[in-house]
Amino acid sequence: MGREPPQLAPARGPGSHQGSGVAMRILIANSGHPATIKGGAEAAALDLAHGLSERGHGVSLVVHHPGRGHETWDDGGVRVHALPNRNLYFGFDGRPHAAPARLAWHALDGANPFMAAAFGRILDAERPDIVNTHALPGLSQLVWREARRRGLPVVHYLHEYGTMCPRGSGFRDGRLCERPCTPCAWLTRPRKALSRLVDTVVGVSRFTLDRHLAWGFFPHARTEVLPNLFRDFHRPAGPRRGAAELRLGYFGRLIHDKGVSLLIEAVRRLPPQGWTLDIGGTGDPAFVDALKAAAPANVRFLGWTRAADFFPCIDLLIVPSIWPDPQPRGVFESYMHGVPVAGARSGGIPEQIDEGRTGWLFDPTPESLAALLSARLGTRDDRAISADALARRLERLEPGRVIESYEAVFEAAIARRRAAA
Repeated sequence: MGREPPQLAPARGPGSHQGSGVAMRILIANSGHPATIKGGAEAAALDLAHGLSERGHGVSLVVHHPGRGHETWDDGGVRVHALPNRNLYFGFDGRPHAAPARLAWHALDGANPFMAAAFGRILDAERPDIVNTHALPGLSQLVWREARRRGLPVVHYLHEYGTMCPRGSGFRDGRLCERPCTPCAWLTRPRKALSRLVDTVVGVSRFTLDRHLAWGFFPHARTEVLPNLFRDFHRPAGPRRGAAELRLGYFGRLIHDKGVSLLIEAVRRLPPQGWTLDIGGTGDPAFVDALKAAAPANVRFLGWTRAADFFPCIDLLIVPSIWPDPQPRGVFESYMHGVPVAGARSGGIPEQIDEGRTGWLFDPTPESLAALLSARLGTRDDRAISADALARRLERLEPGRVIESYEAVFEAAIARRRAAA
């Protein structure tokens, strides 16, 4: 702990690399480490860092934290640099802040010179071949300029919509935003300008990528679509047999935008027999109490539960998001347990489901979902889901294959930058 060290040796210099190219020095930047910030991007960035390190690359991870000094530690072969927060407050402290303070926080975060200077010192110490950025709240998009000043290629990964929308969703009042509102346009203007410096932008889904491009972000970048790396990847243990009753499941946070209220409204329209619904997840107690009060008797609220305990007990996962969910992890977890998915036509969800082969799609309304579930009750075609179709879908998530795709993207960006230089 303490202040920024003046110099560090590069993290795990080039060595044996199991892929097609030579080992790279890769610097990954993300808002936080899972030890400080509990989020999907944090877990995904660390999983990617570990996967690349195990392939023989020298990997460092830059995050920020609420402390006062620059902290450095080793995390399974990945050198972690945790930079102290240099904004009005730590944006992930869970505390309410007045609207003027939030506006000021976002205005500074879009081009924060204090975080950029600290990030530049890490670049000089680590001397990476490439910079791979992920979610950047707290670190600032100004880190892209620091990389470009040093002639380093930047590959940015889009987990969600935080670059184009301070709310992180591009979704408001139950509707998809067709264009940025005035506050968003003002607050994201520096981010849009800085996005011109990104060499390659990778979307977790085609929908997420195309939304950014449609709003004018990343105008000069090459584009790719790649899934997150699933370190806990596995294939179904064996063939499944559906129960006599259709066992439905919901797995995730209990919040309005995830569509759990829509799900409760839909099952209220079903016959009282022939199905059950297990809901695994937690949320605001008042919201959960309202859900319980509205739910039919054959709905069980399990609270927090492990995926390994949840999925073997259901026949069909419901993903009823009403916001443009980029790539719900629960869909892939369901496939890994051999369970088909009924997903809303929202965000990147349709890209994850092969209609009639790995699941079904519905419009994000109670009526559409109720109609789909009624059809499943009548035919029980969840039992006929093809194991081969699930296997083909899971092939795209095989960790070695995913890592090789990332390596190819990084190597191509390095080659283009060197050619330009």
